[in-house]
Amino acid sequence: MKAMSLCVIPWMILGLSLSAGEASAQQQKAKLGENAALRYWAAIGQMTDQAIGDEEVKELNEILKGKIAYDDLKFRDLVEKNRPALETMARGTTLANCDWGLEYAQGLDVQFPYSAKAVALARLNVLYAFHLQSMGDKEGSVRALVAGWRFSHDIANGAPMIIATLLAKVSLANHLVAIASIVQTNGFSPQQRSILRKALVQFGSDPLDWKSPMTREIEGFKMAEEIHSRPWPCSLPPARFAQYWAGIVDDASTLPEFEKIVASQPKECRDFFPNAKRILDARQELNGKLGETLFLLQ
Repeated sequence: MKAMSLCVIPWMILGLSLSAGEASAQQQKAKLGENAALRYWAAIGQMTDQAIGDEEVKELNEILKGKIAYDDLKFRDLVEKNRPALETMARGTTLANCDWGLEYAQGLDVQFPYSAKAVALARLNVLYAFHLQSMGDKEGSVRALVAGWRFSHDIANGAPMIIATLLAKVSLANHLVAIASIVQTNGFSPQQRSILRKALVQFGSDPLDWKSPMTREIEGFKMAEEIHSRPWPCSLPPARFAQYWAGIVDDASTLPEFEKIVASQPKECRDFFPNAKRILDARQELNGKLGETLFLLQ
């Protein structure tokens, strides 16, 4: 994938006074410094050993399913080597603004290469929380889980495709399961549970935006037609599909009607749209896990 271009501070235009130029540069620098995505990019660059291999991912999934216990002897070296990356990520979560710097004008060709590595970093953070808990650092474990929850939410922030939202959902769910696992072993004090509960409700009972990414994909097709002469593949106009998608997000009972509409479209159009039921199921699963975890934290 091609590298992404982050914002660059422009050179001062000749003729402006030195003091005015310095003030403008300082203001621009402050704005750049307040972008969480810059910290996240730095954290991704700090990861070592490609974060987690296939075997570790498989074992972590088994841990999160409750089938096996967390083994600190196996994971602590990996976690400690990546501690600087995790601490950088955590600092990023303290910033309210997260702009990944995506080039929406590229339409369907827009690049978002951070997503897979961001998910790997979120997995590492789950292991980090377990590691800190096993070392007796319960407060550190709480901080890691709070940071991981915010970071996982930001994975989908402004993403141009629904796949990034699904990846964010997986990372959020992993953190919820980790919280529940530790709570059920009496791992957190009432005060620590209160801190976690406050963090989890920050984004509401439906923490991800399921409308905007699909709207951006549809907009991407419109741009592709303008930039690359790539025609819109559906018989219905893009605006109508955006309305239908927003409708099923607001009311899942309209899903059968939407599926009929997609089924009636040309093959190229059907291939474009993801499985709507799968997306709604993922949303319901995440929201259900959130409710269950909040109940445990009472």
